[in-house]
Amino acid sequence: MPLVESLAREVIRQMTDHMDTGFIQSPDNAKIAELCTALISADAQMGARIIEAVRALGATDDAVYLNYLAAAAQKLGDWWEDNRVSFVQVTYGTSRMYAIMRSMRRDIYVTGVTPGKSAVFATVPGESHFLGVTMAADLLRRDGWDIDLKVGKSHDELVAEILQSGMILIGLSASSNRTLEALSKLVVALRIRAPHTKIFVSGNFAEERPETLELMDVDGFASDFKTAKTLLEQHAARGVAH
Repeated sequence: MPLVESLAREVIRQMTDHMDTGFIQSPDNAKIAELCTALISADAQMGARIIEAVRALGATDDAVYLNYLAAAAQKLGDWWEDNRVSFVQVTYGTSRMYAIMRSMRRDIYVTGVTPGKSAVFATVPGESHFLGVTMAADLLRRDGWDIDLKVGKSHDELVAEILQSGMILIGLSASSNRTLEALSKLVVALRIRAPHTKIFVSGNFAEERPETLELMDVDGFASDFKTAKTLLEQHAARGVAH
């Protein structure tokens, strides 16, 4: 067995030396389609094996989360809308992505919590897409953030728990126009009950309806992880996350 493992490592090393590492970090559409097919296949571990392989070839945690899993989630959603896959298949695929993320957490939690870096992340009441906000929480925790993640909560539960947390930075996840009313109601409640908080909105809604978010007078919004992280880091640097 040691000889076999040694040979396997050498094969991976040689492949890595001769492969475009940019392709590993940023897979093309065909690779994402392959991953989607694996995630909804009869073999529950096929998708995990693909992720293990690209990690062995040098894909970073950020690339796996944002360029592979997030892209696969988007494509599965597109396939569902085009009637190429069923809701049950999408559910299987999503649950397997969560399993992959759980298995990766042993590796990505490498940094202790940095003083001053704390936030509540929450999905808007009625929001059914939790994958993106969970990914963001995992990646920020890796970088020293204390993230209190709240999903599937009612309006009253969220307001009460955010007030109880005492945290200043609040990240709300909203994926579509369907959550507009719930988002508006939550922002108003937090402005009244906790006027000192800084409220940020992320998700597809931030890209599709930025003018609406500006009218809500939120403190910032982002449709991608990099922008969201930058906003949080900037406000934490100003000392508002204590």
